[in-house]
Amino acid sequence: MKKEFANQLKPILVAYDPAEPHQTADSLRDFWLQFKPKSIEVIKAEQRSQQETVGIPIPVLKAIGKEISKAARKREDEFIPLARLLWDKYGREGRSVAVIPLGTMELANPEEIIPLLQILCRTCITWEDADRMAMNAFEPIVRKYPERWLSAVEPWLIDENKWVRRAGITVVGRLPMKHPAYINQCLTLTEQLLTDEEVDVKKAVSFAIRLTARGKIAPVRDFLTRHVPPKNPATTWVLCDVIRSMTKKFLPDFMSLLPLYEKWATDPALSSKDRRSIESAIKTMQKVQVN
Repeated sequence: MKKEFANQLKPILVAYDPAEPHQTADSLRDFWLQFKPKSIEVIKAEQRSQQETVGIPIPVLKAIGKEISKAARKREDEFIPLARLLWDKYGREGRSVAVIPLGTMELANPEEIIPLLQILCRTCITWEDADRMAMNAFEPIVRKYPERWLSAVEPWLIDENKWVRRAGITVVGRLPMKHPAYINQCLTLTEQLLTDEEVDVKKAVSFAIRLTARGKIAPVRDFLTRHVPPKNPATTWVLCDVIRSMTKKFLPDFMSLLPLYEKWATDPALSSKDRRSIESAIKTMQKVQVN
């Protein structure tokens, strides 16, 4: 498929004119529309209505993006107009394509591209937009040079836009899978968003903590131990979802937390909603005990 993609996309990219990116963007759109779409019901209908959302499979879109990346690798300034146009005007598919060359251009010129990514991320419409921005566009430089670029994530974590915060914490959570030495630093960054009120950010924070456990479990267990019970009830859902959604094979290593959650559940000041959340986490751990 790679060779076929390259052969079909080559004339489109050879004809690219930075002064007229619409022509290339239109040709790319015609190309991806040849492929059979899949269901995208995981994205809310209200969000789908805000941008063109066809459902072209992500592997197809990533393959297109990779071919653009080959051309953009040493010509990032010329390909910024195309990437921005795809992101701004070509819907879910255009965004999924654009983030791939943006990640490549970021590696070549991070000082210019990282601020651009943050600007683009503020226009996200769906969680998929934000997560692809995180994993495909922003993460490459942080993962390759964490000692220099992890600090670049910090402004994202305090951005007023929820999608920027979600993208930032996704990058933070994924880093320890390749660089376990950064677990404690990443958990410290994650701690900043424990009280975030936005549901889309809460879900990403829980996910980030669980991903961090793939790097090393003990620091994550210690992190939860310090925060259960939380000082701020806004943290409750995250602390419970981390346990409820934890990778099953890791759960036995978190059983020392069960007494903490059980004691927390007896707090008379808890709302009924928070109590149910805590009890669901307790049941998840109790199942491990039984098995």
